[in-house]
Parts: sequence; structure tokens; C-alpha cells
Amino acid sequence: MLLAGVVMKLGAYGALCVAMPLFPQGFAEWKPVIAGLAVIGVVYGAFTALSQKDLKFVIGYSSVSHMGFVLLGMAAGTHWGLRGAVLQMISHGIIAGLLFGIAGRVVYERTHTRDLTALREFDLWRALPGAAVAFTLATAASMGLPGFSGFVAEISVAIGLWEIFPWLVPEVALGIIVTGAFSLRALHKAFFPVRDNAVDAAPPLLPQLTWPEISAITLLVTVSLAIGLHPQPWITLIDEGLRSPLFQPIFSQP
Repeated sequence: MLLAGVVMKLGAYGALCVAMPLFPQGFAEWKPVIAGLAVIGVVYGAFTALSQKDLKFVIGYSSVSHMGFVLLGMAAGTHWGLRGAVLQMISHGIIAGLLFGIAGRVVYERTHTRDLTALREFDLWRALPGAAVAFTLATAASMGLPGFSGFVAEISVAIGLWEIFPWLVPEVALGIIVTGAFSLRALHKAFFPVRDNAVDAAPPLLPQLTWPEISAITLLVTVSLAIGLHPQPWITLIDEGLRSPLFQPIFSQP
């Protein structure tokens, strides 16, 4: 949770606040290459996540794909792009922490497996209905559905990318489609599988969510919804930072 939620953003933060302002001309020359690498990261990470059998590996490669949006926003070098990159860092920190928390702290601690095929035997949607609901909401946020923070961040990045590299938008759209595919696949296999035995068979007895787990899940889901439904306070804060003289050389580059 700490690695995906916080540590993964340190490189992007350093690039945004140090490397790009220090070398704006070099950044302008390398923007097409950076944007191309970011698109590769988005698409490759999504397709790799689609092939994983371990729930945590799915979330891990999903993080690789989502961090590609951060790089894309920075590569655009526009106000919309940088705004989207910062929003994506915030959004991904919340959503990745939620997904890893459910997969590791909730599911693995009770089932002792992360294998998607093995998890189907636990009937998690009946044995742990609270976890199933939470993971469904987290999956919706990860897919960037409207109403969640991921949508606000990714649409901002897409607008910034369209202003500079419109020919890359279809490739990014492909990555978003594959993101939906691997997210729904993991949700289906882990929590809502189709089983061969009778539907009315009793699910395994598993410890239900504790109050600390419910509180943490509720907090993260609420913050993601708050950003998605009313992003203006966050956008205002980010825009104030982007108006700093530190970023003006970046915006002035062709």
C-alpha cells in the first residue's frame, strides 16, 4: 500500500518540480519521446495486467498503466496536462491503496491465497459481501468511471494530450479499454465467479470486516468520490501551484 500509494509518485514529483523546470528546453525537445514511452507504459501495463493470475499482480501492473497517465500529462506540458498529472498522482494513491488493502489485508489474510482461480472457491461475494462491495467500488474508480477521482484525472490528461499530440489519443483509448477488461476480469474471478456447484450451497465461513478495515475503506472511497463529484477545490489548489514562476518556462516552450 505504501509503495503504490506514495513511493511510486516520488519520481514523478521530482520530474515535475525539479527536472522539468531546470531543463525546459531539453524537455521540449524530448516531449515526443516521453509521450511515446508513456503510451507504451499505459498499453503494455494494461495488457500485462490482463494476463495475470495473481490478484496483487493485476493491481501492480494496473499501477504501471495508471502511472503512464502521469507521464503523459507531464509530456504534454500544457496546463491541462500538468493538472491531470497531479490529479492522477493523488487519485492513484487513493485507489491503489484501497485495492491493495482489500487484496492483501482483507482477502489474503482470510483466504491465504491471491490466485484468481483459487479464490473462486471461497464465494467471496457471499462470504465477504462488504469486501465485494468495496472492491467493486475500487474497480469502478480504477477504470475511471465518472463520479470517481480517476475520471477527473484521466480526462484532464486526455485534454492536455489532445492539445499537443492528438494522434496518441486513440492509443490511450485502447489502454483505457483494456483497463476495463482486466479490472472486470479480476473482479469477476475473485469476487463474482460462476461456480459449478449448487447456488444455494453455504459459503465458507470467513471473519467479517473489522471496524478499522471498514473505516479505512470508507475513508478512501469517500475521498475518491469527493474528488470525482466536486473536483473544484483540488483543481484550485493545483492551479495555484502551476501559476508559480517555476512552471512558466515549461508553458512557454513550443
